[in-house]
Amino acid sequence: MLLFKANELAAQIAGCTDPFANNYNAAANSNNGSCTYPSTSYVPAIKADSISSVLLESSGVQIINGDLWSFNDRNAEAVIYKIDSLSNKILQTVYLTGATNVDWEDIAFDGTYIYIGDFGNNFDGARVDLKIYKFPVASVPPHTTNPIVNIPAEVIEVINFIYADQPQPPAIEILNHSRYDCEAMLVDNGKIHLFTKNWIDNNTTHYIINSISGGNYLLNALETLATNYLVTAADKAVAQNIIALLGYQNSGAGNHFIHLLSNYSGGLLFNGNKRKIDLPNATIMGQGEGITFRDDSTGYITNEKFNYSFFGFNFTVIQKLRAFNIGPFVSNFSTNYIFTGNGNWSVAANWKNNQLPPAILPANSQIIINPAGGGECIVDIPYTINAGNQFIVQPLKKLTVKGNLLIVK
Repeated sequence: MLLFKANELAAQIAGCTDPFANNYNAAANSNNGSCTYPSTSYVPAIKADSISSVLLESSGVQIINGDLWSFNDRNAEAVIYKIDSLSNKILQTVYLTGATNVDWEDIAFDGTYIYIGDFGNNFDGARVDLKIYKFPVASVPPHTTNPIVNIPAEVIEVINFIYADQPQPPAIEILNHSRYDCEAMLVDNGKIHLFTKNWIDNNTTHYIINSISGGNYLLNALETLATNYLVTAADKAVAQNIIALLGYQNSGAGNHFIHLLSNYSGGLLFNGNKRKIDLPNATIMGQGEGITFRDDSTGYITNEKFNYSFFGFNFTVIQKLRAFNIGPFVSNFSTNYIFTGNGNWSVAANWKNNQLPPAILPANSQIIINPAGGGECIVDIPYTINAGNQFIVQPLKKLTVKGNLLIVK
């Protein structure tokens, strides 16, 4: 039995709904992306100084099942490394058989597959071999018994793409003078999100691959964010609709920044809250290249070893691992509970990361029903979803209610 309790709908009032913003409107119940924020400076704490010397050009970082992974960029081996964040040692070296590292720039994880983005394009802006490698995390055995691993070519899928708005064949540009460089990627709900590193306009354009399957894709530009810096990395907070973009200015002292995107909607990411956090400059941060969340608010930033000249002074910043916490800067956290299995609601293994919805949902939560393959979600216990939370059944997915499901609106 499916029961609904509907309250009278209130009139929609558009405005800034973030209490942390300068122009917060307590009467607004529809966020229109207008929030502005006070200037905020933040220094991420050093976690490891330095990372292993194997990773002089650490160009991306990702937490995968609790472990930290990174790699080197352009023309390095087609290898990713598991890092001990305490000792800074390399725990495991994983080779991708048959893959090449033309210019690897980011790494992502969706709970099942690892994705490596070979889409760096700053040399002349004219690459015609932009791609993402994808392979199952299950193909990587424990490092304790397998410190060196070769991933077979047959389990590696290749996702090739071109930008629909870039003339083909691409015109050859000078070094660091292209709108079609890319260093930032995340994977969420079966889609791959790319964020360009626009050297000409100092902004980033958001493109989506609406699949995670190997193949050839033509990408249309969705939206552009005026960052006033070069975006080098992206990640999404665990169980939160919060995205972090990392980057730096290619001028002056090389100031670094994080953009925190939240309360977005309609398949876009730049139409919600966009809070920009000032980080230290290149003399402290080096060249920040990687960002990853370890939970809903904390995570890590990596930089490659960087030599920098500023007003006649030369600086060398070695590769480091820094820790960050966005908790003080983002309000209205939401928690996502995603049914990805087949069978009963009450079985934790049927939920992503074994995260079963609690008896009382936290405010601003989402329950998303997305069973695997042709499976179904069977609501086998009484459950109430209180007002202020969302219940979403993905298209063509099956939900069977055997207990009572009460959705209070």
